[in-house]
Amino acid sequence: MNILLVNDDGFDSPFLQLLCRATAARGHHVTVCAPATQQSAKSHAYTVFQPLLAQKRQMDGADQAWAIEGTPVDCCRIGFMSICDKRPDLVISGINHGYNTGFAVYVSGTVGAAREAAFQGIPAMALSAEYHTPPETLSFFADWAVTLAERLVDYPAPAFSVCNLNVPPVPMFELKEPRMCDITRNLYKDSYEHRKSPRGDDYFWLTPLEQDYESTPGSDQDLLAKGHITCTFLTPDGCDQQQYTDFLTGL
Repeated sequence: MNILLVNDDGFDSPFLQLLCRATAARGHHVTVCAPATQQSAKSHAYTVFQPLLAQKRQMDGADQAWAIEGTPVDCCRIGFMSICDKRPDLVISGINHGYNTGFAVYVSGTVGAAREAAFQGIPAMALSAEYHTPPETLSFFADWAVTLAERLVDYPAPAFSVCNLNVPPVPMFELKEPRMCDITRNLYKDSYEHRKSPRGDDYFWLTPLEQDYESTPGSDQDLLAKGHITCTFLTPDGCDQQQYTDFLTGL
């Protein structure tokens, strides 16, 4: 298959490089279009009034790779509209540094890039892992997710949906079976610190994000805390996740 890889953590993310190697190892033709710089929390933003600089780069496993001075959605759009030799069979976004669970899926550039592909009728998957996920768990997740993505291409998923996967930061022997689930309704508890510059100007700096872990029972955050890989079809109008449990069987 022809697979386009994107992310929001930037071209140099080791998680993206791991995903690229895993995708190529399955024999797929891989194109990488990733932001040149960190672009987290860009949601579905894309650039309208400025040109977007792009540099052709090298990445292990990629048939071609580009670093683009734009948002994750910019990278996805340029990838399938202008760079890919032909329309990709699949877009995979990630692997993101940190979960994309709960209402974070509406903010995430990782999910945003995948959502743009889904809106264009291309099967799309978003992958996320906590920062301290053990290397062997992360490698397994990348390989497993690519295998599941191959199934997604012919699976009757909800229209315009993104298949959103998260893996917990546990050793391989503690990892539990993947589960279909809804997103939790937890919120980020963040704020802005008000400071003065040396010149006396006011500025505001976002404090480190803290998540409300009073998660909805049976939701993505709840199941991740129990050691499960989670899978959610994110759709414009919602869906019953339990209708799609067969998507995960046999893997």
